[in-house]
Amino acid sequence: MSISGYLSYGGLLRTAEEVTLPLVVLLMAFVLVMDATISYFRAQERRFYLPLFIWVVAAFFSIASNFNFLYSNFMRDDVTESTVTEQIGVFRDNLVATRTALDGMETMEWARKLEADLQVELKNLYEQISDPLRPGCGQRCRGHMEEIERLLGSSITNLALPAPGADADTVNNWYTRYKDAANDILRLTLETTETPAVEALIRRIDSALLEYDNTERILLTKGGLDALGVMSAISSDIERAANALLPEDDSVSHQNIDPTLGRLGEIVYAFQNGFGEMPNPLATGVSLILASVVDVLPLLLSFALFGRGRLERAVKPATVRGAGKRRVIGG
Repeated sequence: MSISGYLSYGGLLRTAEEVTLPLVVLLMAFVLVMDATISYFRAQERRFYLPLFIWVVAAFFSIASNFNFLYSNFMRDDVTESTVTEQIGVFRDNLVATRTALDGMETMEWARKLEADLQVELKNLYEQISDPLRPGCGQRCRGHMEEIERLLGSSITNLALPAPGADADTVNNWYTRYKDAANDILRLTLETTETPAVEALIRRIDSALLEYDNTERILLTKGGLDALGVMSAISSDIERAANALLPEDDSVSHQNIDPTLGRLGEIVYAFQNGFGEMPNPLATGVSLILASVVDVLPLLLSFALFGRGRLERAVKPATVRGAGKRRVIGG
């Protein structure tokens, strides 16, 4: 019964907290008293159904807490690792799907095309003005400038053009200032759209995917199961932010990440994992046997040792004794 009390204390500690000790003492008292009562009732050949019923109720809670303690110790590391691995998969699938949706927005496609076209024209412009046979800005150079201004929808700051035949330093200096001015206009143009907000959210997603990339990192640096709550919050925040930017018909829905998963040490989660999911039937069976035997064995002893003819010294039925315990012969 002392072993059972120790196991019950460990199994109830996370659930009952400060009332664990009195609760365990109460359970053990019920079990022990009922064992003794059943033994006495059997010795007296009385019905023992009521004490047996009370024993069953008390033993149920005792065995449940014993199982929780033993199973949690057997399976804590395995369950933690498998739970974290599974939830990382959910987390990353959520974020990758959202990133794909954001990246495929018309605004982002337009921004990427505009920037790519601008860089192509700037490259063509530089190759034209730095041509060693025709340096400087001539007719073809002005054609590239017109195309750049058409793409930007705005004219570039009026910079003095390098004359045909200008030296390389003058050409390069003009191009650097022209390119910077074009990129500034592009940045200001994109800022009037949702592009910066979408890009910022994509960068946040990339950062989260890098931070929560594998099970080993989370177990070593993120507190294992404690990271599930953080991952759940990040996933929910990104879902809300993404749906505020995405078209209504293209909204995303993230699969829930349950922070309570894998919380062995509490009776409910131990039974759910041990009997519901049952990742290791052998661990479930061994834990149940060990949890039960410390409570069931005393009950079996009360049946094996107590009852008429169990412990009494054998006496010949024909022996007749007097008041002084002396054998009476004859009479």
